[in-house]
Amino acid sequence: RSPLSLDALIIMLRNIATENDRTRRSRCGPSHTHLALLASLIIFGISSTIFSHSKLVLIGTSQYGVNGNDIASFSAPIIEPVIAEWSLSDKLSALRLGSSNATRTKWVPKTGGTAVESVTLLSTDRILPASLRANATQSIMDPRSRSGGMHVCTCLTEDNPRNANLPHTPKRLRWLHIPKTGTSFISTLWSYAASTRDRYIDLSLNSYHCSMFDNDNLSYTMYDFVLMKRYPWEMYGAQNMIPPSSSSSAVPIGKDIPLGLVGGTQHTPLAQNLKDKEFTSSRRYQKIKAKLNKWGSEIFNHNITVAAFFRHPEERIMSSYYDGRHSSGFPPELYKQLVTATVERMVNHKCNIGDQVYTNPLECFARFPGIAGCMSRMLTGQHCADGVLQESGLENLPLAIDIITNHLGFVGLMEEWNESICQFHRLFGSKLDEHSRKRSWDPPLQGEFSNVHKSVNKKDYGIEHLHGFKDVADTVLYEAAKLKFERMVGGERCHKYMTWDELKAQKQANGADLPHLKTDSEGNVCQPKSCSDLGKQCGEWDDGCGKTIICGMCNVGRTRLPSSWRVKCVEGQCIDYCPPWDEKGYWFLSDDSPKEVSQVLSKQNQTYLTPVDAVIICEITCSSKAQFGAFVNTGLCQCGITSRILGKNLTAQDFSTAHDLNEQCRENKARNQAILMKNETQPICCPYMQQKPDLPIGWRRLFTIGQFNMEGEYFDHIRLECGSFQECESVARKKQAEMAVYDMFNNMCHLARNVFDLKDVFTVTKDNQYRYAIDLR
Repeated sequence: RSPLSLDALIIMLRNIATENDRTRRSRCGPSHTHLALLASLIIFGISSTIFSHSKLVLIGTSQYGVNGNDIASFSAPIIEPVIAEWSLSDKLSALRLGSSNATRTKWVPKTGGTAVESVTLLSTDRILPASLRANATQSIMDPRSRSGGMHVCTCLTEDNPRNANLPHTPKRLRWLHIPKTGTSFISTLWSYAASTRDRYIDLSLNSYHCSMFDNDNLSYTMYDFVLMKRYPWEMYGAQNMIPPSSSSSAVPIGKDIPLGLVGGTQHTPLAQNLKDKEFTSSRRYQKIKAKLNKWGSEIFNHNITVAAFFRHPEERIMSSYYDGRHSSGFPPELYKQLVTATVERMVNHKCNIGDQVYTNPLECFARFPGIAGCMSRMLTGQHCADGVLQESGLENLPLAIDIITNHLGFVGLMEEWNESICQFHRLFGSKLDEHSRKRSWDPPLQGEFSNVHKSVNKKDYGIEHLHGFKDVADTVLYEAAKLKFERMVGGERCHKYMTWDELKAQKQANGADLPHLKTDSEGNVCQPKSCSDLGKQCGEWDDGCGKTIICGMCNVGRTRLPSSWRVKCVEGQCIDYCPPWDEKGYWFLSDDSPKEVSQVLSKQNQTYLTPVDAVIICEITCSSKAQFGAFVNTGLCQCGITSRILGKNLTAQDFSTAHDLNEQCRENKARNQAILMKNETQPICCPYMQQKPDLPIGWRRLFTIGQFNMEGEYFDHIRLECGSFQECESVARKKQAEMAVYDMFNNMCHLARNVFDLKDVFTVTKDNQYRYAIDLR
């Protein structure tokens, strides 16, 4: 009955974890007593910490307590002392339902699937358990979405009382990306900056990113990189977030304007507060300080709004196992030990950690020292996997609970994806009209409700194969996250999936236009077209419903052509081409095209050459045949051995398909077969790109979090031909830019004026690779 201090809670949890581990070594699950005690400690500890309950006893009608010595049952308020069984999540929810000014609500809990006697709970501004809310969202995709419809956020209205005191628009937003908790959140964060109500980006991109460098067929699923490369910040984010100097913006251009996502999208933990002398004088700090980020806490030292998603701990661990034994934070030698320990090397799928044998590789992975406690560590300055002390995360728990409950600006749950997306928009997506003082919201894009990072690995093991293993620290933390989420949501759900017929019926019933939707006189909702529906790969186009859909930039690396080739957008199509040829008018059909090119294109009914066409022309030219005499001695062809690309039967369609937004680059025919070796006959294009180029004086690479941290008003975007630092700097000086950004991947030079310093290292998130800047002030 006495309140537990958090320190006592941690000690007792550690003892339970130790004893459970001894039990598990004999391959037996923890006893019911252990689990009940663990649940009790979680409930007591979190409720005492978060809601400052001095005692969990029956006081009046506003408190709950343990019923006798039965720690697995909570009593209802004393006005109706009916005992019911609660799940762990619902127990925690019930702890915060008390209120002296209450409206009584009937609720029928479930016990083993059977309804028990009704219990009266008190609920004004308090929260009902998620399992009992109407329209509860338990998965990313509503099954009805297959029949056609759209996701709607019903709370994005000014008359919603919960929107009366919303937080200010974040000046900068930091995503704490805990591994395996929803890479798809980048869709919301990037569209937050790059989309407006009437002009928005297409989120339907294939998640595979392919290398742009020669003889490198590396590809990996990195939806965040793919999205940011297709829609560069300087072109699509900055124009919405940084007001032009000619506008009458209420916020002057400078470090205090909202800039959207900062700090990158990778699994970088929150930085520790190094001004905390108690922490920096501790023995623990001395052990881990070499691995801590030194730039100061985003929350305590820099006032940056932090958003994070959380996930059921054992589900997160299982997902990490199937994603290449994901263990961000382990050094190579420790990761090698982890992989060795989690490979099936015995009969019956058994594996071992040291001398201890476990029943399967998933269980070995979960129990490997340093894997458990990921979420707790990342909130408190350490990497997901503890490669230094290999602890369980319990030591991080007190501070982690404080941060999650009192300091995070947004908490999302992967198990409540759709509702989380709506709540993010409710909190941060409104715009305040300076004259009317009224708020309005742009609706979320439909792509934000999709899982863009699906696992394709076959899953032989499930949670049951963990044989009772519990990530103790993260279990406590996850319960705190659920409570924070419930407080954020309020009593009514915001997300709702509506079919087209339901939307039409709502239009007919209300007689008014639906917010942000175009309808005809009969109430039929206009269904916007995607870039793929329109047959477009780049540029900006009408979506068929009066809005502009942005299909973005053409990226190199979609085919295996050498890095000396370039890609540009022509009437919505991404075309691979050779800049020196184009400069002479040899690539695209025009009145000035030489007859040799005109003959080739006319014969194939094309308006531009394909790479194969150009190789054929060079083969003929190098063999001194008069048919292509205009190309002799032009310096446009390199003569060598016959190119193997000629035997691959690659068509113009193969090259075009490679650039479709939803095409997986690594499986495309042009990606696998459009290979030109340096000793083969081929067009002479641009100098080959270098992964680590020598930087001219003044140029610096833009890291995710680094030292070069300036922004400004981007007033021009120059597509370079061959592209180089010198070419970008030259055009920047001619146009009197104060800063130039060279985007090697897109071969673009972005020019900025009214440049300002952000005074710290949290750079605006771009794509984390191959982007360089020079300060010309």
